[in-house]
Amino acid sequence: MKKTSIVSGSILLVLLFAVAGMAQPDRLQGRWEGTTKSIQGERPSTVIFKKEAEGYTGTITGMQGTAPFKTIKVDGDNVTANAEVDSPQAGRLSIDYKLVIQGETLKGEGALEIGGQNYTFTVDLKRISTSPAPTPGEERRARPSVPQPQQKQSLDYFVGQWTFKWVGRESPLGPGGGREGTTTFKPAPGGKTIESLTEGKSEEGNYQESAVIGFDEATKMLSFSERRGGLVVTSKGDWSSPLGIQFSVDPIKVKGRTLQLRRTITVISAYSFSVKEELSEDGGPFVRLGQAIFSKANLAAPR
Repeated sequence: MKKTSIVSGSILLVLLFAVAGMAQPDRLQGRWEGTTKSIQGERPSTVIFKKEAEGYTGTITGMQGTAPFKTIKVDGDNVTANAEVDSPQAGRLSIDYKLVIQGETLKGEGALEIGGQNYTFTVDLKRISTSPAPTPGEERRARPSVPQPQQKQSLDYFVGQWTFKWVGRESPLGPGGGREGTTTFKPAPGGKTIESLTEGKSEEGNYQESAVIGFDEATKMLSFSERRGGLVVTSKGDWSSPLGIQFSVDPIKVKGRTLQLRRTITVISAYSFSVKEELSEDGGPFVRLGQAIFSKANLAAPR
């Protein structure tokens, strides 16, 4: 009887340890909620991780909408992951996450690149459930989407100093390669237009450009009159959509050639916009000329 009791006790201990091991939750699996913060502000964020035989799967909802993780790697307390999301303005964006598990908290940052400019945001989450199952109705809500910038169409958006980097090819309008510098927009006398002064440097040295910009609030149309070296370029921009501006540029005569520019400004945020230009020479097809990313120098919101 004594031997039987010892054996029974040993089996019981084994079963207890096994049950305890089975009850131990995976330290990453589950539902995590918190916030993501960037210069655009703070948004609620939800991350769901599920333990699979060969690793983890999951989704994240935050600054760039809801997206599945393409990769998830865990090394001790460190979690690295990558997600991709389609943006109507910038195309497919690849977002890298570096997070640290501390008990029931998950903190770190995300990083992405838009038009040659790097952006980061912080992630601060707490686990609210060890189950990866979505809450009722969440599957319907969690459709991949990207928050659209909704900047008010106004000349005030541009007022201030912006830094830029431009990369493009050589053309009759100027040299190729890279350019960088600052563009300062300020109200012109009378308050109906703004003036811009660009001071930059290229492989050929320093240069300056200027422009006078008007805006019709009723039609949401911009008017540009630019001085680029010895050239005067006039154009109109349709800003009826807060997402960007489509320009119609008057033909330009350079050394007996007729040049036609096509330009698009994409509003990325209150602090960033991109410019893409295409060029047609003597009625030929439009080919890519160059693109630039502009970032607000003082990070002050538009008036």
